[in-house]
Amino acid sequence: MKPRLTIFDEPLLYTEGLSKLLSQSKIFNTIDICNSHEHLFEQLKLDPPEILIISSNMLMLTDIFRLVEDITSTNKKIKIIVIGNSYDMIDIRKLFNKGIKGYLDKNSRYDEFLKSINILLLNEIYICDNAKERMINFISSEEGKHNPHIKEPLTRREMEILKLICDGCSSKDISEKLFISINTVETHRKRILLKLNAKNSVGIVKYALENHIID
Repeated sequence: MKPRLTIFDEPLLYTEGLSKLLSQSKIFNTIDICNSHEHLFEQLKLDPPEILIISSNMLMLTDIFRLVEDITSTNKKIKIIVIGNSYDMIDIRKLFNKGIKGYLDKNSRYDEFLKSINILLLNEIYICDNAKERMINFISSEEGKHNPHIKEPLTRREMEILKLICDGCSSKDISEKLFISINTVETHRKRILLKLNAKNSVGIVKYALENHIID
């Protein structure tokens, strides 16, 4: 029997177009579109699908974490695919830990999307090629080898910001140099502190000196 699919996303034009494409593939028995939490949970309660697609178009990442957790806590049989905005590996791993079975970036091709569906139907997990490449970089990151006590390796952007912090740049300075918002800089700064188990910028500089990142 063919599986049922539910797409949870806001832009109707996008979801209806995707629904028509998937209908042509003849993989699914039915394809439903939900554009609100109320509609989604009503359907999950009355007639849960085998596969659920959750897009990041209408949800913040923290909201997706909570939504996945809520769904998997009551129905572990639903195979969830998240279409994310090129999330970093820490966040993707957290999504899988919370129960998703597949992850795609927004720029993933349609044929890769179909591939992910077929793999999930074989009761396996799927992660898109773009994210796999980021995973390889993440695992092989040389920064993570400098200090075995680091919780997670620093990303390239975090290393860039770390060096600017060591140069004495303020968040405003970093924001202007990298053309990103101050809020984004502060988020990266907090992650760097967490990963290095440092309390402040002094701890960041100490780490950089001990690991020969700066002279």
